[in-house]
Amino acid sequence: MKLKNMLSTLALGFTLAATTVCGAEGVSWLSPSDLALGYLQPGMTMQQIEAVYGPAKEVSTHYIDHAYGYGDDSVKLVPSSDGTYIKSIIVKKDNGWATPAGVTVGMDVSVIQKIYGTGAAKPVRHKAHHMPGYDYYTYWQAGDTSTYLTFAAKDGKIAYIKVGRMEH
Repeated sequence: MKLKNMLSTLALGFTLAATTVCGAEGVSWLSPSDLALGYLQPGMTMQQIEAVYGPAKEVSTHYIDHAYGYGDDSVKLVPSSDGTYIKSIIVKKDNGWATPAGVTVGMDVSVIQKIYGTGAAKPVRHKAHHMPGYDYYTYWQAGDTSTYLTFAAKDGKIAYIKVGRMEH
């Protein structure tokens, strides 16, 4: 009887733990595997990226003259200052590129907090100097405040998604 009670208690504990981590309110922090777009993560080399998607074309952005892109420039890859890895991936259209949780450009902004939550990796809602009129929701990797996932929203919809690593 004691074993049965102990097993029931353990089962309840696992159920509650799973609900806390994966419940409707979302997770309270982001793991490294959460910080990706379309199978790509900051820190990958161009050789690794091209092994997945093929050759990228050279493009420019508002802030940098040398970047890489795919498709109609709706996916941009920004290299590190020394060019050895990609420091950020930006997706600007609903083109099939998604976060590991399935979030894409064009989705309702309410999905962000439902999936990613507001726990330990508190999203920061702010007006950025980059693009006035957008609301930005930024989530940080647990234990590594240099790696982030940002959603920019306008008119209640996700306008672009960026995953990146700040350079020190």
